[in-house]
Amino acid sequence: MSSPERRTAGPTDGYGAAFDRLFDRGRAAVLSGTHYRDSPPVDGGWWGMSVVLPPDPGCTGRLAAVTAEALAVAGPRHWPTGAPQAAHFTVRAIEAHRTAVPGTDPLVRRVRSALRRAATACRPVRLELRGLTLTPSGVMACAYPVDSAADDFAARLGAELGDDAWFEADFSRDIWYATLVHFTGPLRDPAALVDWVAARRGTDLGEAAIGAAELLRFRFDGRQPVRLPLTSAPFGATLR
Repeated sequence: MSSPERRTAGPTDGYGAAFDRLFDRGRAAVLSGTHYRDSPPVDGGWWGMSVVLPPDPGCTGRLAAVTAEALAVAGPRHWPTGAPQAAHFTVRAIEAHRTAVPGTDPLVRRVRSALRRAATACRPVRLELRGLTLTPSGVMACAYPVDSAADDFAARLGAELGDDAWFEADFSRDIWYATLVHFTGPLRDPAALVDWVAARRGTDLGEAAIGAAELLRFRFDGRQPVRLPLTSAPFGATLR
């Protein structure tokens, strides 16, 4: 989980409209200079322990390439969160950021168990990546589920977590996406960035075929937050 802007949702049958609304908000924020500026994670803030879908190798390469292009327009000091060490599709944030999360942590143990139960009962996830959009906090790749597998897993995970689902109990993630660039300061050329994203609203970025979900925390590596996996759970696997 990153900034407050990530809590944007649209109706399940209206993904395109939801991404359009995000673009309108992002364009207004970027052109006015009021866009959100991320900062390194601190205890109690964003970028807490989460369950995510990591992109497959082919998708990872495509996201990295378009992230590099976006960063060249936005400016080099922003976070390239679509790079291989950071790219992900968030399923659910579990808690606020903690700098130290040991593997023996009771919450980690409970969530790991819930994740494995949920993944075992669910199918692999396929997401079509069609187009980019602009948001008040960054540049996003838009994802469209091929079937109900992604949403089924998200719902099953919430049920398996029980009381440990409290952090997002009052929030529903109704769109799927990967944020490629998080803004951290002034933009090199705001108008150029708006035009660049607008020209790529329909770009085909291929399919993400995801065979496992991941429980992770985020660590700031001096450049950006990167994924620090705690466990991985294959879909449709047998619990040992």
